[in-house]
Amino acid sequence: MQKDYPGLPMRFAHTGVTQFAPENTLEAFRKAAELGFEGIELDIQISGDGEIIVTHNGDLGYMTFERHRDRLRDMTAAEIKRFDIPFRDALKLKYPPYPWTEHYGGRRMITPPDYVEDRVTHLITFPEFDAWLATVPYDLTVEVEFKTTGMCPRMDEILASSPNVSRYIFFSGDWAVLEEMQAHYRAKGKPAGLRLGANIRFINEKTMDFVRRADLWEVGLNDGAFTKADVDMFAAMGIKVFSNLGDYPEWWAQLSEMGVTGFKTNYPDAYTEWWCGTQKD
Repeated sequence: MQKDYPGLPMRFAHTGVTQFAPENTLEAFRKAAELGFEGIELDIQISGDGEIIVTHNGDLGYMTFERHRDRLRDMTAAEIKRFDIPFRDALKLKYPPYPWTEHYGGRRMITPPDYVEDRVTHLITFPEFDAWLATVPYDLTVEVEFKTTGMCPRMDEILASSPNVSRYIFFSGDWAVLEEMQAHYRAKGKPAGLRLGANIRFINEKTMDFVRRADLWEVGLNDGAFTKADVDMFAAMGIKVFSNLGDYPEWWAQLSEMGVTGFKTNYPDAYTEWWCGTQKD
């Protein structure tokens, strides 16, 4: 856990440990908890019957490798959960390529020999994720990225009976969603313990205008787009800084020096292995 790695930013497994299972699936989240990472980042969409679904895209094409293009808003949660999500070709490489020459957010296809060709999993609802999170025996922090508008009312219902509110950070990288989220919780008040964030990516006049008028616990910034002075500026405002990916050693070496609070990575195990190696030198 974090206490075992002093100086290391909190390690957030971006969409789970995607070297082990398809992204945004319960198997990928379970592996992150098994390995003791401090955080998980996940994505949510909404179904046609108003349930929150843990997945990145608004249709099934990405997770089913174009076998199905059905829109989530045209189906019920029960219908969505019936679709097979194949392990085959879904997993990322254990280590990012060096030097890093491709867009780091892309899926990198592999099929480990220990996974049979026909192994599948299924999408889950956010209430199902919330029930699993309650069984995790340590304080696992979860960044929940809202990918579309209209989900706050259903989230209020879920949080009303959730034991995990203080574990969650609700955020988005979509400006319409961010404005809706801020307005919603400004009007209704936040549940006790809930934290809000914003994936602003870059520091400019537009993003800083939003930051100054918003209720934020953290902001997400792209790798190479900020400095220690920026981290200190946000700290003076009472706001933490998370790095969005940046999966290459040159950036990893800067994270701790800048005082970054969290690092969202597609390679949490490789990142930890790298860190432990640097401490032995």
